[in-house]
Amino acid sequence: MITRYSGVRVTGIMADQDVSLSKKTIALMVLSCLVIVFLLRPSRHVSDAPSIITIEESSFNDSLGPISETQPSVPSRYESATEISSNQSEPSPLQHKDMYLFPPSQEWIQKQFQKALSDLGLEYSPDSLWSSCGPKTYYFQKINTIFTGIPKTGCTHWIESLLRAEGDLTRELAPSQMKKVHGGMSNRHRMRSMKRTYNDTTFRNAFSFTVLRNPWTRMVSGYRDKLSDEDSAGADKRSIGVNIVQLMRHVSASVVKEEKLYPTFAEYAAWLVKYKGAVNVHFSPQIKATCLPRVKYDMVIPLEYTGPMGGEVLRKINASKTSVLGSYDKSSDPRLQSSALYAKKWLSALEPDLVEQLYSVFKTDFELLNYSNFSHPDFPLPLYNEI
Repeated sequence: MITRYSGVRVTGIMADQDVSLSKKTIALMVLSCLVIVFLLRPSRHVSDAPSIITIEESSFNDSLGPISETQPSVPSRYESATEISSNQSEPSPLQHKDMYLFPPSQEWIQKQFQKALSDLGLEYSPDSLWSSCGPKTYYFQKINTIFTGIPKTGCTHWIESLLRAEGDLTRELAPSQMKKVHGGMSNRHRMRSMKRTYNDTTFRNAFSFTVLRNPWTRMVSGYRDKLSDEDSAGADKRSIGVNIVQLMRHVSASVVKEEKLYPTFAEYAAWLVKYKGAVNVHFSPQIKATCLPRVKYDMVIPLEYTGPMGGEVLRKINASKTSVLGSYDKSSDPRLQSSALYAKKWLSALEPDLVEQLYSVFKTDFELLNYSNFSHPDFPLPLYNEI
């Protein structure tokens, strides 16, 4: 239970008391009152690390929040989220043990993985069959590291960092050049190519990791970046956007293009449910891009904790001089970043049945790290309880 202090009322000497006090006594009493006020003031946590979390649990079945039929408009990707932020309640200040200021331990993450996979009737492969992984898994032989890059989890920045650590890239790329890391620069490191030279014995001796993200914020990020009408988005997946508008509005492709129509978030959500996100890897469940359950990762990073945990990965592969570039968002607190704020607003505007269906499509992704629902005060953080 999180405790808030609404304030402390300190009363002085009552007027009807006939008591004579020395200046020294009065000074001591005033000092004592100030100490009490200081100790009982509202607690606030200020930190640059996006790692604040509470131990409250949330149910997806009973906390979907208020539903509105209003479809919000799409602001520019780089515009300030002040308008949305002003309508959100401040994240709950932490009143628990210091351990909750930090990311969940890998021990908890591995147990949560086992639980989620067990619910599907699956378990980790005892022999990590890395050679069976798909095209989103890479092996960097010089630094002996395996990475599975799931779209919309910061994988572009991670691949660039690994290429620099490997020595394949000697300079930092400009934002407009970042897409190059998915082409010729990294293709030779994809598992489908590396398994021609190396085998699972080699791969099992490598350090392995992947990054996961709250499905709600990933869903919003995919829409804004690939399908929306924002000035800086939508170009490379425009054909998918055209198909969504055709399907949902029953108009021809020519009309969509001529009138420059883009899918709304509600149409995008309905499309995800209809095709279960299977049309493109940027929108499909994250578990499909991983090698689960055929392998066991040495480290799993929740995207919300990339700051502190990313540095740990780079130290493990002796690449501490290499940095993982951050997001475009100005806030270091994931609860206040634009994807989280838009997710709260847009998902709350959907019909409850559609939200439930969306959750069903991405249920395993939620369970892998026990991710919070968009109505939870600490959304989008994983909810964990380590005593």
